[in-house]
Amino acid sequence: MRYVWTCVYVALATAAAWSARPLLALPDLVALYLLVIMAVAVRYGRGPSVVASALSVVAYDVFFIAPHYTFEVHDQRHLLTFAIMFAVGLVISHLALRVRRQEQEAEAATLRVRTEEIRSSLLSAVSHDLRTPLAAITGAGTALRDEEGDLSGSQRRELLDTLCEEAERLERLVANLLDMTRLEAGALEVKREWVPLEELVGSALSRIEGRIDGRPITTEIPSDLPLASVDPVLLEHALVNLLENALKYTPPGSPIEIAARRAGGNIELELSDRGPGLPDPAEQLFEKFVRQAPAGTGGVGLGLPIARGIARAHGGDVVADNRPGGGARFILNLPLGAGPPATIAPELETPP
Repeated sequence: MRYVWTCVYVALATAAAWSARPLLALPDLVALYLLVIMAVAVRYGRGPSVVASALSVVAYDVFFIAPHYTFEVHDQRHLLTFAIMFAVGLVISHLALRVRRQEQEAEAATLRVRTEEIRSSLLSAVSHDLRTPLAAITGAGTALRDEEGDLSGSQRRELLDTLCEEAERLERLVANLLDMTRLEAGALEVKREWVPLEELVGSALSRIEGRIDGRPITTEIPSDLPLASVDPVLLEHALVNLLENALKYTPPGSPIEIAARRAGGNIELELSDRGPGLPDPAEQLFEKFVRQAPAGTGGVGLGLPIARGIARAHGGDVVADNRPGGGARFILNLPLGAGPPATIAPELETPP
């Protein structure tokens, strides 16, 4: 196919040169063909550019050198022009190939650097944030195994609680890594259902109940808010990530507020806190492996990118900014859609 397009390029150049021959001198026509040879070399590589050089010489001879429409050349000086034209075409194709290779090498080098940065960030995060719960699980399990007879009931319960908490933490970290991989591979499958938003918020709060630690959390979700067409498992995961982010980066005991509203053709779910706020620009927090200071709060820096990825898989988005009076807010936007089927509505109605 490359060679077919090469013939088309030369044919178009010949047609253009023929139309403009009253206005152009013969050297101008040579320059036009050289331009075509360069374009073919850059686009299709060496082989097609050599073919373009040969075809250009033939077309120049047949259509523009007397006697026309033959391969005869009465003025022998044109033979030198043909040779130079072909040689210049070869040189141009070689230079274009070198430029293309240099560009490919530069792109490969950039990709290697970026890959190394991601690998280093991932190893740094994983080496600490996965090793910590594994060490706690190993320590608690070893104590239960080796000191079973010497432990009191309360000590055993404390160790068992540690095992459960650290196993859940490990599960969340691994789940985030897997979800990020699925998002980047485009393999995230959204299985939509019509669900009330307050149900999703309640389920997400239940999942982090053990980590709320007495925090005042208020929810404001209007009773007349439309049902949301979402994947309840994925959206709950996104909400959990947003809530965990607020818990990590705000002072203990500070409030967290959750509010939902209808905004045009969208449902907006806003999660606000009274913490230190967001850096400028806040958009950087949605990049992989970027964590807000202080860095010692744990996590691999994937919670917010995953929450945004899940929202975008639903046709929505997650945006963040600083709220008036201090603190941060994250707004999850979801499109309303066409509305639930008529058969669903009666099942969700509240009995009189």
